[in-house]
Amino acid sequence: MRLPASLPSCLASLALLGTALAPPPALARPFSPERETLLQNVEFPAMPVQPEPRGEAPDTEKNAPPAKTVRTSPHLAADAPVTPGAWMMYGSLSLVPLGGVYGASRLGGERLWVTAAETAAGSVAGFLPAQLLFLHSAEAGGRWAELDVAAFGAGLVLTPPLAALGTWGLGELAFEGSQHRGRAFLGALGGAAVGTLLGVAVHGLLEEVVDNRGTLGWFRKYIALGFIGSGATVGYQWAGGGPRLRPR
Repeated sequence: MRLPASLPSCLASLALLGTALAPPPALARPFSPERETLLQNVEFPAMPVQPEPRGEAPDTEKNAPPAKTVRTSPHLAADAPVTPGAWMMYGSLSLVPLGGVYGASRLGGERLWVTAAETAAGSVAGFLPAQLLFLHSAEAGGRWAELDVAAFGAGLVLTPPLAALGTWGLGELAFEGSQHRGRAFLGALGGAAVGTLLGVAVHGLLEEVVDNRGTLGWFRKYIALGFIGSGATVGYQWAGGGPRLRPR
């Protein structure tokens, strides 16, 4: 049986194609240990890595407000020494209630020791409610919220009538009394109210001069109480018209 004439040529073409596609003998062999060692020691240059662009910070980070610092009142510091200027101011302001006692004695012609006793009575009667005027919170560094405001308001309301009642009661019951009892009580009430406001202002002024709450705190309170008692006595003597006619 004869093969077609094209079959030998097809076989020859397939043999040539296989020879061309077969890898060369040098490449088909595996690497020797020496060549693998050389290839492992070769350092290839690192590819540069481009940094990713950072997005802009949001507006909240750009315009973030600075952290708040905790402010403490200077009154929370240790007691500062009293300077000579502070002593001079304390002494001069403490003379004002004494001047009120003397002035009350000159208004109605009353004896000096009587007006001094009336001033002391008004100060003692208004002592307890007046403590509400000087109530402070050391931890807060100043006036503290609603409770402090309520206490301060209660002190302003209660102190004048009690101080006026103490001055008026001593003058009317222990001594000769005034010529006009009703007007005398109203005068004592008005004087005690003015003295309360002046006492609070003077207390705050002296507190700022010394620059703390502890040093001479008792002295400031007594000066303020002196303003309250002397104010009540001046109003009592002025509105009451002086003492009644003494029996001979």
